[in-house]
Amino acid sequence: MIKIYTIPSNLPSRQAVRWLTQHDVAFTEQRVHVDQPELTIDELKQFLMASENGVDDLLSFQSLAYAAFIKNHDPEAMSLQALLTAMIANIRLLHFPIIYDDHLHILQTGFSQDDIRVFLPRSVRIQELSTMLLRESQAETSSNFE
Repeated sequence: MIKIYTIPSNLPSRQAVRWLTQHDVAFTEQRVHVDQPELTIDELKQFLMASENGVDDLLSFQSLAYAAFIKNHDPEAMSLQALLTAMIANIRLLHFPIIYDDHLHILQTGFSQDDIRVFLPRSVRIQELSTMLLRESQAETSSNFE
């Protein structure tokens, strides 16, 4: 099941929810409130297991929260447990939305029109690729006759 963790005031969160809805992708949304974060360290560990770049996939390096955090902390020198605890304590350190498929163990943070397509069913992606290749082939054929 796909679960998307969003912050209501976050534009990429709203864009991702809109995209998933428009593409009929089944998901559940968990709104994360800054003053009452409902994420757990166990959930962050699940995300890390599915990530390609470890903690770097979860941290929001461009956020003001991260800039303030690194003034007093060195994430590279922190233990994983300490860093995860800091992320839970200051949820704005995380890069939202966080989209996680617990069945396929796929993780995406932030919103990208291209990257989010991984959450489409494989059959849909294959059909779209076939359609695109057919169009390219037809365009190539028609340009050869000109």
